[in-house]
Amino acid sequence: MRSAALALTLIPVVALSQTQAGIEHEHGAGHLDIAVSGAELSLSLVVPAADIVGFERPAQTDEDRALVAGAISDLSKPLELFVLSEDAACFTATANVTLLAEGLGPEAGIAPSEDQDQHTEFQADYQIQCQTVDVIDAIGFAYFERFPNALKLVVKIEQSGRIQLHEVTRSMPNLPL
Repeated sequence: MRSAALALTLIPVVALSQTQAGIEHEHGAGHLDIAVSGAELSLSLVVPAADIVGFERPAQTDEDRALVAGAISDLSKPLELFVLSEDAACFTATANVTLLAEGLGPEAGIAPSEDQDQHTEFQADYQIQCQTVDVIDAIGFAYFERFPNALKLVVKIEQSGRIQLHEVTRSMPNLPL
């Protein structure tokens, strides 16, 4: 019974993805939204599954399922992927990782047409609490070290009514704030 419960927590929920306004599905490119409110950072990551596990089809083999489970485990540790100053004393309050699917046929409850592409992507939502958020002057993206197929992240930061857009890449994995 314990094994079944553990397996259920590691197997992703497959759901139909809803197209987000203005966000195109592009291999190698993900999107990270960060909202700063007081001592809390809300992060929302959307990235093609190919960038994370190397494929976008449903996991078919035990090896595929192990890759997905490992990815979910790694994506559930945001402070290991998005590195903040230790002086900020941040911790992860919540982490929710989901594998979203579009055009996958019977597993997703729909039959794909001949010309319909299969797209899956990971969505991860985090709440980060920091004791001294003001000392955060940069974000390091160890994300690129962990996921070799990821090439860039489009980062949107909302703070104090201002919105900033940035592009962070594998070759420039640090974002000064």
